[in-house]
Amino acid sequence: MEKKFKTDNQKITEASYKVSYRIALAGEAHVIGELLIKPCVHDIVSCVLGGSYSKQVESVSLSNNNVKKRIIDIADDIELELISRLQACNAYALQLDESTDVSGLAILLVFVRYDFNKKIEEDLLLCESVNIDTMGETIFNCTDNFMTTHEINWGKCIEVCSDGAKAMTGKVSGVVARSQNVAKNYNGTHWILHRYALVTKGISATFKSVLDEAVKIISFIKSKPLQSCIFKAMCEDMGSLHTTLLFHTEFRWLSRGKMLVRIFELLKELMAYFIGHKFEL
Repeated sequence: MEKKFKTDNQKITEASYKVSYRIALAGEAHVIGELLIKPCVHDIVSCVLGGSYSKQVESVSLSNNNVKKRIIDIADDIELELISRLQACNAYALQLDESTDVSGLAILLVFVRYDFNKKIEEDLLLCESVNIDTMGETIFNCTDNFMTTHEINWGKCIEVCSDGAKAMTGKVSGVVARSQNVAKNYNGTHWILHRYALVTKGISATFKSVLDEAVKIISFIKSKPLQSCIFKAMCEDMGSLHTTLLFHTEFRWLSRGKMLVRIFELLKELMAYFIGHKFEL
């Protein structure tokens, strides 16, 4: 009887962890477990399996505090597993990015790529707020403190990839320069995506005109809600794969390609839409 009780208790705990994990993946509020998920599961089980099984569902704790605790436990376990892999791997590479969220808080993101079971794995190693400033010394110290605290050997670092900000690439106090002092065998590289952005600055006049015309077409349709609704309805009537166009922005270099691909996929719809319009490129 005692063994059965332990087994049932373990199953209930496991179910609580699995649901909490899915809540975290979906980015939903923790209260959704108790307010929505649990009642839904109770209804499904009672309808399909019967009332006796639905009573077991009530034993699964999905309160706000419990879900929060489960998510923290899962995050801690994932972090410990990643640290143990980095301690045991032969080599790893880091990619650093400092950005600012909507509230103006500076966030440091550190991604790591390493070998594990003869495969290359990639994970988020560090996500931490930078409260003082975003100078190279501060960013490096934040990264170095994490590596030192968790006993991750800098000597295994073979590459540090960063963007073109001065705090990252400065020859004296930049993160790349400071990393070289502790990781003797590493190579500093520049983000490939930034190289693509630089290349587009010098595109030929022909390609530039194509891009400008595409931007004019999108801006014309999206400038007024009525025009967007008419275009969407037309795409739905024609059985199109997409019903909206994508905006182009200078700050997201990959958006150019996606925008042009979407226009090509909706070429027939655009030709039909502009029949009778006094639109000129």
